[in-house]
Amino acid sequence: MGSSKNIPATLAVGFVALAAAIALNFLFWWAQGRPQHIPDARTPRIKSASFSPYRTGQSPFGASFTREQLEEDMALAAKHFERIRTYSNTNQFAPVPELAQKNGLKVILGAWVGANLESNEKEINGLIKSANDYPDAVERVVVGNEVLLRREITPQLLIDYIRRVKAAIKQPVTYADVWEFWLMYPQVAKEVDSITIHVLPYWENNPTPIDHVVEHMLHAHAAIARAYPGKPILIGEIGWPSAGRVRQGAVPSRVDQARFVRQVINTAEEQGIDFNLFELFDEPWKFGQEGTVGGNWGIIDVNREMKFALTGPVSEKPYWRDAFLASSALAALLAGLALWLRTPGSALRAALVCMAAQGLATMLAASAEQSLRLAFGTAGVVGGVLMTGGGALLCLLVFSELADLAAGRTGPRPLAPVVARLESLRSFRLSLKKRVDVVGLLDLVFGLAALALTFGLLVDPRYRDFRVAQFLPIALCMTLRLLATREPLRPVGTPREEWLLVGTFVVGAVVIPLKETLANPAALAWGATLLLLALPWGLSILRQRQAMARED
Repeated sequence: MGSSKNIPATLAVGFVALAAAIALNFLFWWAQGRPQHIPDARTPRIKSASFSPYRTGQSPFGASFTREQLEEDMALAAKHFERIRTYSNTNQFAPVPELAQKNGLKVILGAWVGANLESNEKEINGLIKSANDYPDAVERVVVGNEVLLRREITPQLLIDYIRRVKAAIKQPVTYADVWEFWLMYPQVAKEVDSITIHVLPYWENNPTPIDHVVEHMLHAHAAIARAYPGKPILIGEIGWPSAGRVRQGAVPSRVDQARFVRQVINTAEEQGIDFNLFELFDEPWKFGQEGTVGGNWGIIDVNREMKFALTGPVSEKPYWRDAFLASSALAALLAGLALWLRTPGSALRAALVCMAAQGLATMLAASAEQSLRLAFGTAGVVGGVLMTGGGALLCLLVFSELADLAAGRTGPRPLAPVVARLESLRSFRLSLKKRVDVVGLLDLVFGLAALALTFGLLVDPRYRDFRVAQFLPIALCMTLRLLATREPLRPVGTPREEWLLVGTFVVGAVVIPLKETLANPAALAWGATLLLLALPWGLSILRQRQAMARED
């Protein structure tokens, strides 16, 4: 390190660099959270939406919502929507027609039909009873939802159910399925009073980008109208997720969801198309089955707040200021400790340390953000804590090592006992006095975690998220540490097994973006992250071999 007279100047340069880094951090969060102007909806209320009010910790397969919660949600729905659609009418959904009538809502009442014939009987009987008991509230009924898509019953059995319901009630009777399936079953179309189609541009085999969704909706509607002239058509499900994995050019986001909803409302009004949005509330239980995207289709979030208004600008991340402040405060703390405890040997090193502190803090904030989105159920919460918490520990320990290197390990130590305690975190001793390298252990754990996720994205990717925000800071810290310290990573097995790990990362970095198409920015980012993960492992193997060769 240079003369102590240069310390004030070195610190001043460091703080200037930190201020510049904080400014860049502000731009990073502002660019994501700034209000974006999109065309307004021309009507103050949404015509219709699917109603499935499961809250956090509730699901169709476990604990369900209470009568009191149902009453609250029906009253909330009436404030923003004219009509709701249900998929079942038994058990906890039985009071829906009564509460809809009380709140001035119309209902598209559904009967869930599947492979369980006994359950089907309860649904059909309940559908008939509710339609006859509440004729002013029940606008039409839906016998079955995508049951032909799921191949759970035959078309003839479905037709039998439809005929039975039509003979017992006065309201129109329909069946609901994805729009292409209606073209495969004209015998079913012949039996219903109207055709209910599902048009979900994000989920279809060839996902549609947000700029072409209205065109796709009109194409699907026109195809059914040509196939069955004179039959009324209801778009029974049409929606866009506010968060989740990217599928080719289809990018879930809050802003695009608002754009989608407003476009659908305006186009439907212009074209005279009847529609029902999917869906009214976010359903957290779907995280477990469909990943992040499954629980983010609602217009209203789990806290029962509208995600956006039908007019005015929309923010993708309304919490961006909080994220900026938290990450800037963490950066200031890290940089302050580094400059105080390990004053770098030059102004340039001081600037680099401060810039690194802000970069690390920003990436950890983004990692925490992704972990919170994935935090459904005990497994999701634990996984998020381990990924972000463990990643933060690894990055902080690496940052500590890099700060030592920047100071030449000779900087002033005004808090020597505190420094010694911090340094003790880099390793600990078991009862058998065996030293365990914490950084090396974390390298190993995250390397194996990335391997498992990459394998999943290669063989079964549909519902798996690209966890770039969680793994990017880990990959960067592993690479920087190896380049700066030249210490190899912790071995994961034999050299052959380690090369298998590197090879899987490289193959994933190439194959996953190609499978997802190069229009998928998240797949490209994950590919880059995998290459960054492969780099330190590959270099570490080569250095280990070089060291062994020198010993020989």
